[in-house]
Amino acid sequence: MDTTTLPLAHPVGDDRSGPVHRRAVPMPQRGQNPDRFAAAALAALIHRYTGEGDVVIAAPAGVIKLRVSGASPAWDVLAAVTAAAPEPYTGQSCHAAVAKSAEEPPVAPLTLVVGRDGLELVMAAAEFDAEASDQYAAHLSRILHAIATDPTTPVRDMALLTPEETRRVLTDWNQTDETVPPAFFHEIIAGIAAETPDKIAVAWDGGELTFGEFDAQANRLARRLTAIGVRPRATIGVCFPRGPESLIAQLACFKLAAAAILLDPDFPADRVRFMIGDAGAAVTLTMRAHEDKVAGIAPVLTLDGDDWQSESADPVAEPVTEDDLIHICYTSGSTGAPKAVLVRHGAARNLIYSMRTLCEVTPDSRGTWMAAPGYGMVEVECFSVLSAGAAVHIPEPSVVTSAEWLRDWFVTNRITHALLMKAMAERLWTLEWPAHTALRNIRICGERVQTWPSADLPFHVLNLYGSAEATVVAMCDLTELGESLGPEGRARRTPPIGRPTPNVKTYVLGEDLRPLPPGVIGELCVAGDSLSAGYLGRPEATAEKWIDNPIDPERHPVLYRSGDLARYWADGSIEIVGRTDGQVKVRGNRVHLGEIEVVLSDFPGVRQSTVLARKDAHGDTRLVAYVEPEAGQTPQVREIRRELARRLPSFMVPTAYVVGTFPMTTNGKIDHKALPEPPKSRPDVDTPYQEPRTEVERELRRLWAETLDLEGIGILDNFFELGGDSIRAATLTGLIGELFDVEVGIDELFEEASIEQMAAAIAAARG
Repeated sequence: MDTTTLPLAHPVGDDRSGPVHRRAVPMPQRGQNPDRFAAAALAALIHRYTGEGDVVIAAPAGVIKLRVSGASPAWDVLAAVTAAAPEPYTGQSCHAAVAKSAEEPPVAPLTLVVGRDGLELVMAAAEFDAEASDQYAAHLSRILHAIATDPTTPVRDMALLTPEETRRVLTDWNQTDETVPPAFFHEIIAGIAAETPDKIAVAWDGGELTFGEFDAQANRLARRLTAIGVRPRATIGVCFPRGPESLIAQLACFKLAAAAILLDPDFPADRVRFMIGDAGAAVTLTMRAHEDKVAGIAPVLTLDGDDWQSESADPVAEPVTEDDLIHICYTSGSTGAPKAVLVRHGAARNLIYSMRTLCEVTPDSRGTWMAAPGYGMVEVECFSVLSAGAAVHIPEPSVVTSAEWLRDWFVTNRITHALLMKAMAERLWTLEWPAHTALRNIRICGERVQTWPSADLPFHVLNLYGSAEATVVAMCDLTELGESLGPEGRARRTPPIGRPTPNVKTYVLGEDLRPLPPGVIGELCVAGDSLSAGYLGRPEATAEKWIDNPIDPERHPVLYRSGDLARYWADGSIEIVGRTDGQVKVRGNRVHLGEIEVVLSDFPGVRQSTVLARKDAHGDTRLVAYVEPEAGQTPQVREIRRELARRLPSFMVPTAYVVGTFPMTTNGKIDHKALPEPPKSRPDVDTPYQEPRTEVERELRRLWAETLDLEGIGILDNFFELGGDSIRAATLTGLIGELFDVEVGIDELFEEASIEQMAAAIAAARG
């Protein structure tokens, strides 16, 4: 354990010497012996701040020591009585100390001086700022008073926050109330279509759709759905790639007060059909190319095959309330099957308003649609732009795989607002940008952002935090905050998610659902207008996450427990530090590791399995599957991978596999900390191994090894079977272009995705 685990501590280098902050700590009563409670109070404060449960007090040879049991390395807190002020902090490896004597000066960044006249808290300025020192001293004083008043008071019941601090974290930092116009999304679009019917709503390679056409086609489709028996508040499957048809289909659903089940045609057919059946779709809308994937569960209507456009374009306007459902979005679930989140029209209305106003989207803006179609990000990315009367531009799929191509597409199409996953956003902001770019801001979502964008970018970078269960909860302008912090401040802080968005309330709470002070890690909980209605058909899971609000039950009776671990900084901004469960983010998608483990354990010959998320050499999240076979069985990795790919989306298929007997803890559980790192050697694949034969093939293998962090790759191996994905494919394409000085498209290079085929494509490009 190092000092950065103490709340509000900043990371420092080896040299921690320097000035200190000194704070007097008032004693409960005059005349009391100050050393009577000093060590116990400091131990209690550290326990409340860190959550460490084993703070042991011992007194060998008359020296009081506090030790956090099991910490590595362990750290001590020395205590004794002296009236002398401590010497400056010398940088040794203790966390906190109570001065023992003038002859033995304290050596820790957190030092409690016990003198005849009282207590003084001394904190290293290199690690704690003045505001943090004030907080420590105030909370230590409150604990001292609690101990002096009733020494039998449990540590968990000792109040840390003063009434003023409580008001600040619960009320002052949640001043988010704003009036949102009453119209819902489909009503806004109808109004824009009536006022400016010829204005472009959607643009893609080879086509455009005006707002008038957008609304009219949605009316025609809604009338056809009514004609085949779809009634208000039904559920309708919507299975399309990114494109105008998906937006028309969703708008038609909303006009009928029906919920759109968001489906991704790239998902395995079994998974798509499960979602259609689980959500009780009255009909599924799709294109003929994807009809086979959705058939067999509910009637299918294809937008490029049926004659629905012969229907009347007269307006359709079934009344909608804020609690009616707009979307049903499926997320990964711990039981082995995806679970559906029920998104309310009221939550979507508040989200669309928030994104439009916070991002300053105007009728002259030009937005994008690049997120996967099977998730609710369409509300964040597209609906906020369309509701402003602005156009959504949809790039060709290949454009999204390359940072350079995407930058050029932004510039050429004069894009002003975009939404990106973290990995692509971080690649984009390292590129050179023309000063004349129209881009105003990029919103990042999907994963924790851990690096700061350059202040030289001609646009702002906005960090979004949210989920299907609570839509967008918070936002932070990383560009603006980074400039205010300066280089030293940025080095001391991880980028936060910022403050709550309009009409959203955020709280960092302890296990007892009481508010925590800045710097102390707790669970991020959410209330307000952004919440969805829970999970479809899963009352127990809903009751676990959507609970009675103990903070403001009259205004907001429901509190959503996000499962994200977070902490406030002193300025009220929130930082996400991890999860309370087995969920991780992979390529911007939320993945419950338990769902993958369930599928793995179903495989013949597998006794038990576990999946871990590890960071690869590039800092990206990599799923690693650990498989323990049944006695006498030898499951083949290639067959396991093939079965996972058949049943799970590509981002949920592990890229590395380790087969063997699991290390166990003393209580019989899998010792996850002792599981080995996955080997960097070539995994078990179907293709026979073949060595490179030419210099080009040898250079390509070197680039593959760097990109995939693997060794022993053969020239017949498939890039994606070795763990590659679209982001790594784009990276490799750029490296190949630079090394061989050729212009070869990603589609050409990855037509067969082998080194042999790539070498042939390079030779063809060279003429």
